[in-house]
Amino acid sequence: MYGGQRTRAEALRARYPHAAEILGLYLALVEVWESVAGDVPAEGAVGWARLHVLPRVAEATLASGPPLLSAAVAVAVASRTGTVPGTGTPDGGGFSRDDGEADGLLVAWIADEELTPVERYLARATLRVVPPQPASPGPASPGVAAAGRCPVCGGPPQLSYRAAGDDPLVSGRRMLICAKCGNEWHFSATTCPNCGETGKRTVYAEARAGPPAGRARPPGDRAAGPQRGRAGSPRAGVLPVVGRRRPEDDQAGRGADGEALLFPHLRAESCHTCRRYLIDVDLGRDPRAVPEVDELVAVPIDLHMAEQGYTKITPNLMGF
Repeated sequence: MYGGQRTRAEALRARYPHAAEILGLYLALVEVWESVAGDVPAEGAVGWARLHVLPRVAEATLASGPPLLSAAVAVAVASRTGTVPGTGTPDGGGFSRDDGEADGLLVAWIADEELTPVERYLARATLRVVPPQPASPGPASPGVAAAGRCPVCGGPPQLSYRAAGDDPLVSGRRMLICAKCGNEWHFSATTCPNCGETGKRTVYAEARAGPPAGRARPPGDRAAGPQRGRAGSPRAGVLPVVGRRRPEDDQAGRGADGEALLFPHLRAESCHTCRRYLIDVDLGRDPRAVPEVDELVAVPIDLHMAEQGYTKITPNLMGF
């Protein structure tokens, strides 16, 4: 069931050392999800997940997660249950008892309630195996902005991707992926999914001369991550904003200086009005990409966007 995600995560872990810890944890979570995939009940799935999935997620995080996240998970579990995962509790960490707070953690994520980053991580990783749970459509206003919410569960988008088009010079249509249930739906390429703005969009992509995002900069170089450019501006010609070079072009996947790009298929699409953004994955530039996995390696782009004053519409599973 998760073969494609596993294969892609293993390939990206070898390619991107900066994301090795994150992808190692993702692979550990894939093992958890696969181990319970055939056992999810048709009714009472949230309570079942609290008993049978949440403890395993906590254990996998302690064993394979980055140190800061592992420590935060241990504290979160201990504060709710008085038990540290891995210290002798048979079911893996104390969440297995009749704990209304643990259920509340999962329900809060479904209902779009405020959670701490570690609570959000635990809820998302646990509910990954649970069928979509209907929720309120969230704070989006009536009209076009509401279209940015998932039509199945009302959740916000996690990322967008573009399918490979028949014409190599034209990007494929834009799809959004729900952060809560994983549903995919078509959405306008020129509209902000968060606020509905249609005219003030900026694309950040790694496409200029100089060091690409995530690579060490020479001393004294003040360049800050990926290049910015607006579609239709004089600078947009050096960015893969509207179309793509032909695959046979010897510059495909390279920056303006001819150097191979670190993230040839990833970019950030942001809105000037609400200052929110999404990572966009272009399958035309890398058909092997698995959007939910590839977004995890875009940490340098996320850091650059934060420096520019933008906030991701929804942090990904790992909190970026």
